[in-house]
Amino acid sequence: MKLPETWAQARLTDVCELNPRLLADQRPEDETTVTFVPMSAVDEHRGVIDKAEERTFAEVAKGYSSFREHDVLFAKVTPCMENGKAAIARNLKNGFGFGSTEFHVLRSTEVVLPEYLFSFIRQKAFRTRAASAFVGTGGLQRVPPDFLSRVKIPLPTLPEQQRIVDVLQQAEKLEKLRHEFDELLARVKRQLFIEIIGDPFTNPLGHQKKPLGQLIKVKSGDFLPAKDMASDGVFKVYGGNGVNGLHNHYMFDERKVVIGRVGAYCGAVHHTDPKSWVTDNALYISETFEYLNEYYLVTALQLANLNRYAGQAGQPLISASRIKSVEILVPSKSIQNAYADAVLALEKLVVTKEKAERQFADLLVTLTQDALIGNLTAPWRDKHSEEIAEAAHASDVLLRGRGTKSALTDKANISLTVQSEVTTRPARHWLLNELSELQRQVLTAFTEYCQESGQPLLVEDQEVFARFCDDAMVTERLQAFGQSHGNRIRRTLSQLASLGLIAKITLPKRDLENDELDYLKAFRPLRPEEFTRMADVQILRKALSSGVDQKHYHFEVHLDYETSAHAGAAGMFQVTSVEDEEGQDFTYLVDVGKHYASLDELKEDIASALKVETRQVELETV
Repeated sequence: MKLPETWAQARLTDVCELNPRLLADQRPEDETTVTFVPMSAVDEHRGVIDKAEERTFAEVAKGYSSFREHDVLFAKVTPCMENGKAAIARNLKNGFGFGSTEFHVLRSTEVVLPEYLFSFIRQKAFRTRAASAFVGTGGLQRVPPDFLSRVKIPLPTLPEQQRIVDVLQQAEKLEKLRHEFDELLARVKRQLFIEIIGDPFTNPLGHQKKPLGQLIKVKSGDFLPAKDMASDGVFKVYGGNGVNGLHNHYMFDERKVVIGRVGAYCGAVHHTDPKSWVTDNALYISETFEYLNEYYLVTALQLANLNRYAGQAGQPLISASRIKSVEILVPSKSIQNAYADAVLALEKLVVTKEKAERQFADLLVTLTQDALIGNLTAPWRDKHSEEIAEAAHASDVLLRGRGTKSALTDKANISLTVQSEVTTRPARHWLLNELSELQRQVLTAFTEYCQESGQPLLVEDQEVFARFCDDAMVTERLQAFGQSHGNRIRRTLSQLASLGLIAKITLPKRDLENDELDYLKAFRPLRPEEFTRMADVQILRKALSSGVDQKHYHFEVHLDYETSAHAGAAGMFQVTSVEDEEGQDFTYLVDVGKHYASLDELKEDIASALKVETRQVELETV
């Protein structure tokens, strides 16, 4: 999809600071009160901070992420990231905020509004792509900073960004009304309880009171990794905070009453649909010892405020033993059923509301997508062409000042022939601005190492490659990217070679044991005459393909072998991104969760998605 002419396309790190540090001269006094935001304080449904705390700076000075007013917080850990935990920092005490180290902090510059940035990173499509870049194992997978440094954001002018933000905020008001409906429904249920059964604390009608240990038996749900939840699943997954996903399997045929057992949702009570899964973040009632209508029981447990009985070691935690002494009213069966009938009448409204929710969710996804590619604001853009033209020029100047390769359409260049492009195209020094920070550091370390040694780097010789990875100059440059570099360095060198920034060669090596000659992969710095090689190749490819009737597609694909290996599919790979020669993202053409055995298999999937023949698709790994 082509962006409007007045839009640019830039990497996230070109338009915002990623995880900025709190400098020494900016630090407040130790006793200064600041805002503290644990992960649980961010509401994933509304995208706001609604349970912030206050602490002194001395309490949070070490071991936490720092941020300022209007910074965007983006959860990087699973499952918080997939669930949409992100927010804009607002109303910070004394202008300072601190929070979980599981947040990435994005600080917008003068070319992007924080609200627009927030809308971009909170899209479901963005979160899906971010999940495909997870690093780590088990339940501690995270989105690495390197992913955010290579993501590109479509960038309209500031006036158009504001227009997009205004439209999307109007849609979000409907989401707020939905949340208010939920709160109103809960209040109505409690009021009905008091009118039919009586106040549970004063018990004016003299109903029996019994401890939960004599009424119910509870068990913990089963662990279900976030990666096992299916976007197209048919059965709901329930945790401490209600429905938090879908799965293709279920634990129970019948409905269950569920109690949140850990963290911010400790003590929350709800009941499931039939055929559902309950995670280990919740307890479920497995057995009742006398008649308890489930609708009555849910409200009775909500009014009991079970979170008061949670243990506080580390984080709030509820267990069966802690709540067994909690007493609730046990009215007669007929009274319980009368209350349930009144609640069921309300549930009819809930069914209508849930249908509207699903329609609204689909509409919001479409609305956001249209907004972020310029379709939504096209009529507005036509009416404000002069204002936008001025803003586009100012934005282009700012982007170039930050070293960004502008993506603004230049009509004067559209009619250039292939020959003029060959003679006028400058050296590809701009490509360095397109690299991630890891790629830049590996390129610099590799170049310095080869210049010092005077030899190419033989990456398939384990001893030679290990010396390179352990060299002090290399480890110093890469220390910010973790302790184990080997596979990442080898993969990054291959990417740099595909980009034409270093040369990939084959060198002979004789095996001293059997005297056989083998040819191993190596890399070396470019020679002066090679710096335009890849530019010429791209131009020739375009020139050769322009004369044929069938359209050919050339994509650069980023492959991830490590995740497949960890999943027991060694030798296969997953696709983390697909881009065309212009840098446009086409990752949606493939299933990022699929393990591929070969590039030919990947090519078939892409061709099928494009509805073209396989031979029309050309792939290049980077």
